[in-house]
Amino acid sequence: MVSESLSSTEGSGGSSATAPLSTYTEKFNELFPHYLSFGMTEEQYWDKDCTLVAAYRKAEELRMNRRNQEMWLQGAYFYDALCRVSPILHAFAKKGAKPVPYLSEAYALTEKQVELRQEEHAKGVYDKGKKLMEGFMASHNKKFEGK
Repeated sequence: MVSESLSSTEGSGGSSATAPLSTYTEKFNELFPHYLSFGMTEEQYWDKDCTLVAAYRKAEELRMNRRNQEMWLQGAYFYDALCRVSPILHAFAKKGAKPVPYLSEAYALTEKQVELRQEEHAKGVYDKGKKLMEGFMASHNKKFEGK
């Protein structure tokens, strides 16, 4: 670390103009609590590899982004739930009004989940069509058996 007392010619390339300097020690001491709040230990901050601070800063940014997404998703679920129950919440709701049922599954968040849901939906449509056709065939077969 740089000493807190610098001579007037130190660090200025030999020129006589002196600018007020913020020492590295002051800056490190100022940022120390910030990195402690990220979970960095005192030993890591002062004694270990200096690139650790960049990794901790990036990790904190990722943690904040993930938390923001979680909070947004929670808001989306809350909003969806309110919209589903809203038909019965206002004073002029018709007698017998019922809320829309809540979601049967969680939102699909990844592309893989979306594809899986689409495949399940397509399979459901296929199975429903297959049952209708089998019922249609069975009823027509009965008609022709009697003739």
